[in-house]
Amino acid sequence: MFVPASSAAASVAGSTSAATGYTGSTDDADPLKQNAPAAGATAAGATHSRSGLRVAVLHNSKLDSSARDGHAPKDVLAELDNPVNVQNYMAALRALGHTVHAFDGDPNLPARLAEHQIDLCFNTCEGRRGDSREAQVPALLEMLGMPYSASKVLALAVTLDKAMTKRVLAYHNLPTPGFQEFRDASEALSPILARRLAAGGALFVKPNREGTGMGIYGDALVRSEAAMRARVAYLIEAYQQTALVEEYVDGRDVTCGLVGNLSPAGGAEGLHLFPISEVDHAVYPPGTEPFYSYTIKVEMAELYHGFCPAPIPDEIAAEVRRLTIETFRVCGCLDVARVDFRLDTTHNLQPMILEINALPGLAHNSDLTLCAEAEGWTHHQLIQAVFNAAAARYGLSGQTLPVSAAAYGSAIAAPITSTL
Repeated sequence: MFVPASSAAASVAGSTSAATGYTGSTDDADPLKQNAPAAGATAAGATHSRSGLRVAVLHNSKLDSSARDGHAPKDVLAELDNPVNVQNYMAALRALGHTVHAFDGDPNLPARLAEHQIDLCFNTCEGRRGDSREAQVPALLEMLGMPYSASKVLALAVTLDKAMTKRVLAYHNLPTPGFQEFRDASEALSPILARRLAAGGALFVKPNREGTGMGIYGDALVRSEAAMRARVAYLIEAYQQTALVEEYVDGRDVTCGLVGNLSPAGGAEGLHLFPISEVDHAVYPPGTEPFYSYTIKVEMAELYHGFCPAPIPDEIAAEVRRLTIETFRVCGCLDVARVDFRLDTTHNLQPMILEINALPGLAHNSDLTLCAEAEGWTHHQLIQAVFNAAAARYGLSGQTLPVSAAAYGSAIAAPITSTL
């Protein structure tokens, strides 16, 4: 079993941080905490200037039974929000002095936005159906000329499609496992995957356009062409989309998240990278998948245990952070993102990019939240930082985001556990 990272391995912008548990959003009245990043504070520590914007929190609810068409698998609602999440987002933004409403991202949205004269939308809409579901509400907002947080239409469409994302990464010479997208299970196997099987290696099969571990169970890992084709056939039928098959990377699951934006010249000084976290697979019962599956993410969420900062060598951590920034850059992301990696244990922990989440989970127990809390941020401060990044892009606020964790003190690194 892994042990908590040392201060040396925990370095992020020259500091180390301790994980903090979810506190039930008790920081409504005062979003500024000692030794924690003040969302909306300037580098000199000035307090937030209350702008009084009219804000809409846009979401898609798990309570809507029409979430997807067809014969849906059991995990079909995994990416959608529950009412508690929406309430937390609203409380965090109200703490900044804004007037906040919550609207479902459905066809009635334009009328609601006009009725309430919304200035800026805090977008968490995953969409309910379609090959670019995450991009649908942003496309509508673009048509209306309505400002909104997080990435825009093209970035969300590209990054939801894992195969297309990997094509972009490969074009820019960023490391990602070899892959093939299947529209039909009978398609000829690509040479790179055929060589992997012939050498006794494994492949990994998953839906091409899902998140939160959807469709990823024990049978995602295959070691024969027959098993691969059977899993591909099932995913195409069950999820009504293409299947992605890639070379399986024996390794360690890590993720790196950020808030902020690149400068107009492409500089990274406006980005705040959170400590890298790692899933601790040693805590799960024997037989549990050795990868970050739906079982671990959702069905065993109460057992979750990880390390943040991850106990990895400084040079590997630096490379993970560099690749996170470059993936954010080449995919055209904005305001917030999280990049998932496998550290290849057969090749000196080479970080291999699995995907980028341009609309990452922001719930109190999401991976990005746990990373932020490990640095001393509260859940509300994470939400506020994402919102402030968007507001600054649209010229709706003059505040700047915190850039360096070093400004907020440090503590001994500790493992993170589920807060459910």
